[in-house]
Order: sequence, then C-alpha cells, then structure tokens
Amino acid sequence: MKKINILNLTTSFVIGGAEKVLLDLILCLDKERFNPSIIALSEHADMLEEYKSQGVKAQKLDMKKNPRDFIRVYQFLNRYIIENKIDVLHAHLTHTLPHLVLLKLRHPKLKVVFTSHNTNVGGKHRELMIWLSKPFRNADIVFSKDMINKLYKKNTEVIINGVNIDKFKKKAVKNTPFTFLNIGSIREKKNQIFLIECAKYLKSKGYKFVIDIVGGGVENQPLIDKISKAIEKEKLGNYVRMLGLRSDIPNLLKTAHCMVLPSYHEGLPIVLLEAGAAKLPIISTPVGAIPDLIDSTNGYLSTLGDFCKTMELVYNNYSEAEEKARKLSQKIDQQYSIRSMTESHQKLYTTLLK
Repeated sequence: MKKINILNLTTSFVIGGAEKVLLDLILCLDKERFNPSIIALSEHADMLEEYKSQGVKAQKLDMKKNPRDFIRVYQFLNRYIIENKIDVLHAHLTHTLPHLVLLKLRHPKLKVVFTSHNTNVGGKHRELMIWLSKPFRNADIVFSKDMINKLYKKNTEVIINGVNIDKFKKKAVKNTPFTFLNIGSIREKKNQIFLIECAKYLKSKGYKFVIDIVGGGVENQPLIDKISKAIEKEKLGNYVRMLGLRSDIPNLLKTAHCMVLPSYHEGLPIVLLEAGAAKLPIISTPVGAIPDLIDSTNGYLSTLGDFCKTMELVYNNYSEAEEKARKLSQKIDQQYSIRSMTESHQKLYTTLLK
C-alpha cells in the first residue's frame, strides 16, 4: 500500500505548545501508512534538533520579511512538493496561509489542511487571511467546538489536543520551598509579568515560596529583560526565578506544587495537559478552551483580580488541591491522550484522499 506523504508547514521551531503537539503527532503517526515531514518558514530553531534527533525529516527556510525571500520560499516548497510527491499539505498557524494559497493554486489535487492552534488568532489582519484562504483549504482543524465560526470551513474537524501521558507518570520528590510553576513562551499575552504582583502579595503575607518561570527564545528577549528588571526592582530575587529554556519539563512538573497560568489569551495550552497528566494542581485564567478542560472540581479558574488570592488558597489548602489534580489526571487519561488525537488526524488524512 502506498504511503501518504504529509508535509507539515509551520511558522518556526520555537519552543511552544503548538510545536510540541506537532512533534508528538508526527512521532505517533503510523509509519507503515504515513510518511510525515516538517518545514518551518522562519529562522528560529529552538526545537529543530529535537525533531531531527527523533528521526523526523525537518528543516527551516530562514525566511525574511521581504518579497524576494517570500518568492524564494515559495519556489522551494513548490519543488519539495513535486520531488517528494506530497499528498497532504498540513499548514499550522496563520503565517503559513499565503504560501498555502499559492501552493494549492499550483497543485490543485493537493489536499490542504489548516490548524490555527489558537482561539485568538491575533487581530483582524490574520482573521482576514484565514477567511480569504478558506476556498483553498480542504479541511480545518480546531480543538474546541466553540472555536468554529465563519473563518473556518463547514466541515471543520474538532480534534482535541493530546499528550503522551506516559512521560508524566514517574514519581518525584517535591521541591522545598513550595513551588509555583509557569511554563510557556515569554509573551505579552501569557502575562508572566503579572506573577511579580502575586509574589509581592504572598511575600507580604510571610509565606515561604518560589515562582519559577520557564521559557525563553531570542525573539522574546526584550520581554524577558523587562520581567528580570521588575524582579530586581521589587527585590524578589529569592522568590521569582527566570529559568529560561528547559528540556526537563516532566521533572519540573513532578517536583513543583502548582501550575499558574495568568494568560490574557490562550487556545488549549499543551502545558496544562502535561501538568494535569503529572497530577499537578492548576490555577488558570478562564480563557480560550481552558474551561473545557478545567472546572471547579478538578482545578482553579480565576480572574486576574483574584489570582494572587487563589495562589494563597492553594498554598494553605494543598490536600484539597491535590484531590482536584487527581480528578484532572483521570480526565486527561480518558479524553486527552496523544493516541486518540493521532487516530483522528490519520482518519482525516485518509478520508481526504479517498
């Protein structure tokens, strides 16, 4: 039986939720039936070696923001599709959409799938790109039915993000002192700088704690510097730590006491699924598709106005927080496995080619 050749086209190899989901998806595809590869448009390469070390056919194109480079990348992708006999182009995130349209025009028989990976796509310009490119796509994927709107096709598939649950089952000794953990790209929308306010509040109450912020990337350095200066200004060096990029995420999740996510915007962050699989209590703002995952029985949804007090609540009532975390772990085991997510993608790819 002929394998289905799939080209995943994404924005970059920065370390982020979408990129981690995509790596797990590619690794879990049935290699007897599917031949996946991935190309990133930009120069950022934080995860590129991880893809390659796992045996994934991956490369980046170092595209700059000018017409000449846009044409160069289009020509490369056009050749790649021809030479590798690509059957399905799976485009991820909105920056891939202009190339998606041109490649579909050049190869009308090519099946095109689009996943935006976010409930908030980033403004009217990006919404317009999604809407204008809709006729050139064969199928869209979202991770919550609430995301479906006029921007997406009528046959949009709801495929819930999944995680490799086995990575997070190993037991570990908790840190001293009590550790709040934030993991994610350092971006304005993720609002890591707000945790400075929570640190000030908890310090004023006399609690012994630390807030570890994990994330980095050259492109995020100005905001990283801003947060670091705020820590220094408020004399919180013993309470808030910037840990940068880390490769030991499962261990960080198992040794911390609570995940905190004070974001303004999110989709369904993969790190919350990972934290849930690790039985780590979670406090999050109720944004994006997060309320589909977390409710009052298995975690803590909090507005920013109450966020610091919710951290205090978890600190003082940790046995209750652990019980909620156990319930969330059960939900993730049942509904958010990478195996289920992969099977749904495989079914979609196969159906498109019938």
